[in-house]
Amino acid sequence: MGRILFVHGMGHDPRRDYWRDWAATLQKELCAQGAAVSPGDFAGVYYYDLVPHPARRPEMAEGRQRFLSAVRAEAQGELAAEYTGIHSSTRVPLGRLVDFLVDNFGDIYAYLYVDTVYQAVNWRVYQAILTAGGPVHLLGYSLGALVCYCALQASPPLAARVAHLVMLGNPLYWFRREVARRADYSLRPAVGYWTNVAGLVDIAWPHAVPRVVRGLDEHLEFVVDRINPIRGHHAYFTHPESIRIIAGALKKRL
Repeated sequence: MGRILFVHGMGHDPRRDYWRDWAATLQKELCAQGAAVSPGDFAGVYYYDLVPHPARRPEMAEGRQRFLSAVRAEAQGELAAEYTGIHSSTRVPLGRLVDFLVDNFGDIYAYLYVDTVYQAVNWRVYQAILTAGGPVHLLGYSLGALVCYCALQASPPLAARVAHLVMLGNPLYWFRREVARRADYSLRPAVGYWTNVAGLVDIAWPHAVPRVVRGLDEHLEFVVDRINPIRGHHAYFTHPESIRIIAGALKKRL
């Protein structure tokens, strides 16, 4: 069976046991699907205390500005066309979504650009894997998905202890230039199985992850929110269809 470990995103609940609500919901659905799991089978990686906001790190300013310029440029071309097709019913203007990306995902720069932060966050993941006591099923949400991807690429021996890596709401598409500083897209993390769960109408644009990485074993798409992509990004552990899909993906590898 092993351990199911959650890895949170940024701006999340500062409680170190943030994962308990997620685990309770997921455990209920896993049991409904016939998987014998208990509360003791879940745990979480906490790293919120290690990642300072870019506003407090002057070295982040240049990278943040490059990201803003790149996203705005894409918003005028391919992104605008695709956004109109997928988010045709949304009530959130494209410009507001771009601003939300920069302001709310900006902490990602501290992880990707500051070596001490990068190493400390990765070590939290490694510690959790080492102390899991069996096969690990790793669920990375939002920035947590990027953390899992980079950390596991950086340590193949520890990645080999991960039976299943599940990425949820991964904003890799937006940060593909920055992540390329830390990971090789042509290489697959040395995990047993690798799943990308992508809610459509999610500001993180997780359905575009297969355009960037190589080696995914499974890519699952569903509509997580029909109107608001910002709300959609926060719905992975509350939306019934999302919970069903995550549990189903996990159950196959438990």
